[in-house]
Amino acid sequence: HISFSIICEVSMDLLQLKYFREVARTQQLSKTAQKLHIAQPSLSQTLKRLETELGCSLFDRQGKGICLNHAGTIFLRYVEQVFTALDNARLELDELKSSEDQTVSLYVGSASMLLPAIVRRIQEKDPGIRLQITQQPPSPNDPLPALSLTSVHTLLPDSNSRIFLLREPIKAVLPSNHRLADRSALTLDEIRGESFSELVSGTNLTSIVRHYCERYHFSPNVTTVADTPAVMRDLLPLGPGIAFIPEYTWHDFLTPSMSLKAVSGMPMERFLMLSWNPERFQTSAVRTCRDVIVRYFKEYTQAHPVTSVQPLHNT
Repeated sequence: HISFSIICEVSMDLLQLKYFREVARTQQLSKTAQKLHIAQPSLSQTLKRLETELGCSLFDRQGKGICLNHAGTIFLRYVEQVFTALDNARLELDELKSSEDQTVSLYVGSASMLLPAIVRRIQEKDPGIRLQITQQPPSPNDPLPALSLTSVHTLLPDSNSRIFLLREPIKAVLPSNHRLADRSALTLDEIRGESFSELVSGTNLTSIVRHYCERYHFSPNVTTVADTPAVMRDLLPLGPGIAFIPEYTWHDFLTPSMSLKAVSGMPMERFLMLSWNPERFQTSAVRTCRDVIVRYFKEYTQAHPVTSVQPLHNT
C-alpha cells in the first residue's frame, strides 16, 4: 500500500503532484495538457517518472485513454491532503501577515431572499469582512467556497463539516384568479394537469421538489422555468399557474394577489444547512461569518416554528 511517507521519501516535486492530480481528475491526457499549457508527451513523461519513483502504476492504459487504478486512487487521496495542507498554510500565513484581507467566499444555494439581512448582520459584526457571494454551484475543478448555504430533503446530523439551520415546509402558491384559489387546501387530483412553474434544473429547491414528486408519484406539468425567484414571481400570475415554494424564507415572494396552499397527501419540507470543508483552515473572518449565520437562523427559527408539516421518514 502507498503511505503518506512515500511522498516525503521519494524525489518527486510539487509540479509532478500537480500534473498527476489534474490528470486524475480529468483522466484525459490531451485535455489536461491543454489546461496546463504543456505538450502532451512532456505530461506523459512526467507521469511515467512519478510511477517509476513510486514503483507502481497509477493509471490503467485503455487504448488511447487512461483510467485511474486502485493504487492511483490511494495516491490521489494523499496528494489532495498535501495540497490542502499547503492551502491551509498559505491561508494561515496570509492571516498572520495582514489583517486587511478578510475575504470570505459564500455560496448561497438556498434562502437567497434572506441574504440582505444576513449580510447586514455580518457587516455589523465586522465591517472589515469582504464577502464574495455566488449563487452558481461551484464546478468540480473550482475551489470550494469557504461556506455554503444549501438545503436538502432529509435532515442530516450536525458534524465537523455542517450544521443544521432551519426546517421549512414547502407549499403550493397560486394566483388569486386561479380556479382553485378559493380552496382551503389542495389535493393531488385537483392539481394534476395544471400548469406549473419551477426554477431551473440543478437548484436546491427544484431537486427537492422533484424528489417529493417522485415519492408521491406526481408529475407536474411544467410550462414555465425561471432562473430566479423574482422572475418566477413575475411570471406566475400570467399563467395562471402553480409553483411549489418554501413557506418561510420565500415569504417576500408572495404578493397580495397570491395565495399559499398546502397539498393534502403531499407533505413536503426542506432542511437548510451551512457547510464547509473541515480540512481547510478557517480564518477569523470565516469563523465570524459562520457564527453570525448560525445565530441568525437560530433567531429566525424561533420566530417561525414549524407546525404545518408532519415529520417525514428519512429516505
